[in-house]
Amino acid sequence: MRSLSSPAPRSALRVVVLLSFWFAAASAWAQTGVVRGVVIDGATSDPLIGAAVLVQGTSTGASTDVAGAYEFEVAPGTYVIEATYIGYAPETREVVVRAGLDVEANFGLSPDLTGLDEVVVTGALSERSVSRSEVAVSRIDAAELTDAVSYQDVSQLLNGKVAGVSVQPSSGNVGGGIRFNVRSGGGFNGTGQPLIFIDGVRVDNTEIGDNAVDGGFSVGGQGVGALADLNPQDIAAVDVLKGPAASALYGTDASNGVVLITTKGGAFGGRAGAPPPFQVSYSTTLGTNSQQFSYDEATAGATSENANAIFRDGDIRQHTLGVSGGSSTVRYFVQGDLRDEDGIVFQNYQDRRSLRANFEAFPLPTLTLGVNGSFGFNTIGLPQNDNNILGYLGNTLLFTRPYAFTDSVSVRSLETEFRTNRFLGSIDARYEPFPGFALKATLGLDATDTRQDQTRPSNLVYSGVTSGERSVFNRENDQVSFQLDGRYRYEPVAGLDASTSVGVQGFDRRVRTVFFQVQNFATPLITNVGAGSDYQFSGEFFNNVRQVGLIAEQSFDYADTYFLTAGLRNDYASAIGVEAPSIVYPMVRGAVRLDRFGAVPSAFTLLKARAAFGESGQLPDSFDGVPILYSAEVGGDGAGAVPQSIGNAAIVPERVGEVEVGLDAELFDRVGLQTTYYWQSARNSIFDVPLVPSSGLVASNRPTNVGRVSGEGFELSLDVTPLATRNASVTLGAIVNYATNAVDEIGFNEAGEPLPALFDGFDVNVIKPGLPRAALYVRPVVGALFDDGGAYAGVDVGVDPSVHAGEIAAGTCSVEDDRCLFGTPYPEWNGSFTASATLFRDLTVYALADWATGLTLYNQTADFQAQFGNYTPRNELADQLGLTTTEDPDTGEIDEGDFPDLEVGTEAYREAADAYAKTTGDLEANFIRAADFLKLREISVRYDLGRLIAAASGFSRIRTASVGLSARNLWTSTLYDGLDPEVNFDGSRSLTRGQDFLTLQNPRTVSVTLRVGL
Repeated sequence: MRSLSSPAPRSALRVVVLLSFWFAAASAWAQTGVVRGVVIDGATSDPLIGAAVLVQGTSTGASTDVAGAYEFEVAPGTYVIEATYIGYAPETREVVVRAGLDVEANFGLSPDLTGLDEVVVTGALSERSVSRSEVAVSRIDAAELTDAVSYQDVSQLLNGKVAGVSVQPSSGNVGGGIRFNVRSGGGFNGTGQPLIFIDGVRVDNTEIGDNAVDGGFSVGGQGVGALADLNPQDIAAVDVLKGPAASALYGTDASNGVVLITTKGGAFGGRAGAPPPFQVSYSTTLGTNSQQFSYDEATAGATSENANAIFRDGDIRQHTLGVSGGSSTVRYFVQGDLRDEDGIVFQNYQDRRSLRANFEAFPLPTLTLGVNGSFGFNTIGLPQNDNNILGYLGNTLLFTRPYAFTDSVSVRSLETEFRTNRFLGSIDARYEPFPGFALKATLGLDATDTRQDQTRPSNLVYSGVTSGERSVFNRENDQVSFQLDGRYRYEPVAGLDASTSVGVQGFDRRVRTVFFQVQNFATPLITNVGAGSDYQFSGEFFNNVRQVGLIAEQSFDYADTYFLTAGLRNDYASAIGVEAPSIVYPMVRGAVRLDRFGAVPSAFTLLKARAAFGESGQLPDSFDGVPILYSAEVGGDGAGAVPQSIGNAAIVPERVGEVEVGLDAELFDRVGLQTTYYWQSARNSIFDVPLVPSSGLVASNRPTNVGRVSGEGFELSLDVTPLATRNASVTLGAIVNYATNAVDEIGFNEAGEPLPALFDGFDVNVIKPGLPRAALYVRPVVGALFDDGGAYAGVDVGVDPSVHAGEIAAGTCSVEDDRCLFGTPYPEWNGSFTASATLFRDLTVYALADWATGLTLYNQTADFQAQFGNYTPRNELADQLGLTTTEDPDTGEIDEGDFPDLEVGTEAYREAADAYAKTTGDLEANFIRAADFLKLREISVRYDLGRLIAAASGFSRIRTASVGLSARNLWTSTLYDGLDPEVNFDGSRSLTRGQDFLTLQNPRTVSVTLRVGL
């Protein structure tokens, strides 16, 4: 007798198990059918690699392989199959699938040359193609752009590519802060920054290190931007909602628009029975940042050689390795990136390490789960510059003798470093229990830990510092955001598609900072903060902001011709005063496809009129709603609390409404045109109002909702594809923007008297009724004064009714203020031109030029040069007028200038004297300049090596291979008499705008990139 553990029974058991699996597999196969086919370019018949072919409205499907083929299994039934590919119009096929059989569905996609068939986000609860959208929305195909150009940060990726939006760094520092200029600027509260979401997570967009409340130690004005941590190579697409008409359902803080960043994902499963697709990509970039503008005698006086000597060529080194793939049940994308970049001056650098992992799973045909996460480790070094005696520029531009403030070795040795660890992640789920109904939930976290260290060595000399100094600042920012919404699509009557959506969106941000400073170190070899014997100061700060919004939206689409959407958002926020109600923001918008009517010429493949209205807002500061905020003080009798600031329990957000109308058109499938005109009106703008002394509340002014601002503008976007063949194509684009605004009111004090105008900290930019927001508003200089003998006797300054009668009548000069309007620090008109050409199928050339007019800058660098004696135009005029004073090196006597070039009292003398008066320092009007510019911003040349490698080696596994050369800031023409018309010395967030004071110019960048994908 055999035992139960003998080989024979075990073999029989194996056979039974295998047969069971075989019959189960055969039964499963009998219950499914296969959809297969190819996706090609309908014009050229080339295979489209990586096109998505899905059962419409589900995640069931596959991606095409290198031959453009796809294949996937589904249960028997009738399906609508949709093929999509970036840059092409989607196409659908209806197929009937039978058990155990194959059905073929081939697609020849037509290039979407104008981008109007692209699906974009149009609100917190809606997505539509551009051809159906009722608002102006712009999308950037970031993946395509980063294939050709190596971008340092998001600002470079966006600038010049979105109508109504310009994005610029405030200085040439690598890793520095950036400023968004969106339309006419909304109200005058907030920073002018839009809300930014990455994969549904609201992210921190603070500038750190610019002396903000939670900002750390200054380096003269500039800070590091939180978006510097984001790797542009991770981004797939960016959608930009440009005003309250589009962003209303994002609620408070969205009045300056919303930027929605989507990162890259994996590929759907390939052909049935084949291994799941697995793609590997690698790219490497080598490049250089270099000085864009050289100093000469006109811009640097006697020290131009010293000023140019501070610059270096900064190296750029970047390596990116990514893997992606998927099957019918999972998709994944994992990418690591290393980027080391040196700025154009010493102590400016960025060392960024990032790792991103995105996963999607489809456990059921009705359920999609997603997990997105990224870790970033970023080290940024900033140099001392701007309003600073410790910087290179202040020590080489202001005096005729360089390094008069601080020794060059001390300048070189001062270090300011920011080290940031950042986790950004989200979990999302989409559930469709039955056709037409979908539930979606997203939960995200943006957690950032930043440490700033500033070290002044003890063996070197620094003003106000005894034997060295260490300053340490720690900032922890944790913000959680979530959204839960449901949408039901239905057809109440034939031809009318309707969609009802409701949701809730929340945000909780907690910021903790700690800072301290010590001096007096025994040796420069020991810089531990505990070794500093002289305590200077320390402190900590905590802030918690919470917001919740309830959202509802109803939309209708009749016969794909008439479109209407209406929505409401009810917002609750901790920063609103305890006596204030919750805030409701409405939205309504509509569009009609005029090309559906016979009266429109057949040349129009699309002609759509649209109109929209929406409201959004800007929150008060975190403590504005606290009636009295106390701080701790130490006195002779011990510690106690004293009032620090006076708040307003009734404070509500600034409210910004917008109406926009527009026309979208497509002609001959080759020309795309989008035009928009908008009007914005802000009310309840927050202004600090002084209280009467008898109230006893004099610790600060009280924030009050009293201000009003209005604005309007025009946007035009044009895309033309005059040539599109298999071997060559040409695409041209143009953007034109016009924007203006005016402060209507800033309110009254408790006595009913008009509030005084609000100036920035440097008494140049103003918020004043009747003038544009942040206008340059200073005392005018009339000319020279003369004594009885006709000799120069000083400067005639101020508003003179006999000279400024026209400006007084127009309201741009005020006798009472003794000031005049000298322009705005943002352009009235701006735009860009783009050109892209593909030749011989594999060679692609791309160029972007942008321009601005009506831009004004205050050249404060020249102002201080004039005050300190290193301003060449003033010195030359002084020589002509006999006003130069020099010291005899032998006797030490002062030579008052005995040999003037011009005779006193002559017309030439008077003209030179007037010109000399208008070079006098400490009079801002003398140095406010037109700063219109035209720039060749980007140019790239890329050659696709894939076909060449395949032909030479016979290796067909290469999915993509290319080598590219790109350059940025190649050429500039400007009216500005300084160097760079796109800088601001006080960082990117304050009321101080359009002021160039010893600010580092933006670099010229050249790089070479090699990419390989398998």
